[in-house]
Amino acid sequence: MPWMQGYPYYLIMGSVLSLYMGVNSYRHRNTPGRRYLWILMLLVSVIFAATAGEILSQSFQAKLWWRNLQQAPLFLSTIFIYAFVKEYITRSSDGLNRRLAFFCIPVAVYVLLIFTDSWHHLMRTGVGMNTVAGVSGIEVHPTVLNMTLIAYDQLFGVYAVFLLTVSLLNASKHYFKWNVLMLLSLLVPIGSIFLLPLLKITLPGFIAFTYLPPVIVGYFSIFRNSELSLYPRAKKQIIENMKDGIVLTDGHNIIIDINEAGERMLSALAERTEKSWLGKNIFLLLERYGEVAVYYYRRMEHKFEMDVPGTDGACYGLSLIETESGHGAAAGMLIVFSDLSEKKRYERELLYQATVDDLTGLYNRRHFMRLIENYALQDEAGIALLLFDIDDFKLINDTYGHVAGDQALVDFSHKILRLYENRGIAGRVGGEEFAVCFFADSEGAALKEAEKFRSEMSRHTVRLDGGHRIRLTVSVGIAFTEESGATFEALYREADEALYISKTGGKNRVTLGRQPALLEARKL
Repeated sequence: MPWMQGYPYYLIMGSVLSLYMGVNSYRHRNTPGRRYLWILMLLVSVIFAATAGEILSQSFQAKLWWRNLQQAPLFLSTIFIYAFVKEYITRSSDGLNRRLAFFCIPVAVYVLLIFTDSWHHLMRTGVGMNTVAGVSGIEVHPTVLNMTLIAYDQLFGVYAVFLLTVSLLNASKHYFKWNVLMLLSLLVPIGSIFLLPLLKITLPGFIAFTYLPPVIVGYFSIFRNSELSLYPRAKKQIIENMKDGIVLTDGHNIIIDINEAGERMLSALAERTEKSWLGKNIFLLLERYGEVAVYYYRRMEHKFEMDVPGTDGACYGLSLIETESGHGAAAGMLIVFSDLSEKKRYERELLYQATVDDLTGLYNRRHFMRLIENYALQDEAGIALLLFDIDDFKLINDTYGHVAGDQALVDFSHKILRLYENRGIAGRVGGEEFAVCFFADSEGAALKEAEKFRSEMSRHTVRLDGGHRIRLTVSVGIAFTEESGATFEALYREADEALYISKTGGKNRVTLGRQPALLEARKL
């Protein structure tokens, strides 16, 4: 076919090649540094196709229409070169979409004026035909307004070259050669704007070919070059399906890779929902966790356990691992999140079983004794130990059954918790024997407290299953000391002797131990 021979054929092949790379790169568009390159490839494909359309058209009006159509992708391609370079060197696109929308306003105005120029002639002083080497295309003579808008557009390309040049100063050795190659390829379309008039190259559509080098270099360096990929494809699939959250940040603390679990855990800890954490600054998490931030910014490896805000006991483990840095480049960090919720829940259950009496919810005897041993005396206050024994408890079991006895124990323990939960330490130290330890100003204050509890219990009614009601009475033994050398064993012995007196002296009474509770032992 005639159109496949010569210059138009290469234009169409350039369009097909750019379209292939753009479509093939679309699936990787959410990776930092790649969000805009695939769009640039599609724009270049349109430039080639519109240029071919201009050359192959027979009528002047058709050629002019195709020339006008080229202007939108031509102008947008320069802006997207800037967007691609900006994101490529920073690995972040925060706010870039909004800026691009703002930058494209003059482009939209330019395209509108181009298509309506036949009515107002604000953009072109003249339009004609130009034939070079047998190839015919449109030749235009721009106005000052036209050249001003073109200069505005080309500033983005010049700025992109500047940004990439500056980034070479901090590029690692591994990336340096690819960055240089990309810079050289970018200079082709940007430099051609200034060089083509000087070289007097007037071949219609030649500008389209100048965009092919950066597109090809970008495609192979970012999408196809496995050396620039953080992980091989197989590893990537494994990491995406891991239960642990994986977050990788660069030397500028920007998240450059993250798996699905990492997205979820990061959102939970930072208490904010992001469409994607990719390209965000890890500061959004670190601002909430000062200790983690200290180790992170010092690039120190460490492990943390962090409670997840707004959850019922959820806990994440966080591991900081420094990544290797290139020559002259700041090191990044690998952050690994692991869900420790089940482990912590199991640990809490084990701790509960080891320290708490299952039936009553009070501390068991062993843990109660351990706590009392570490109960330090306060200034101007002594320590009181109260031992309670439910009177005639065996009679309750024999009369109403053991289930009723358990109900009585639970009711009694709830009464103790209500009165002493925030004032002292309470525990179940025997079958129907309970103990409370608290600070008291004097023996009299301790005696008054014990008598108050005994009196309340004597008036309290326990409702049993089956509609039965019983009243409990309690015998109380008290030990009190203001000496720092007192031990729990001595206090307990004194309180137990006092309790024995209460039980054998008629029950439902309070007895204060009189013997000193001092032994030559370690201080509380």
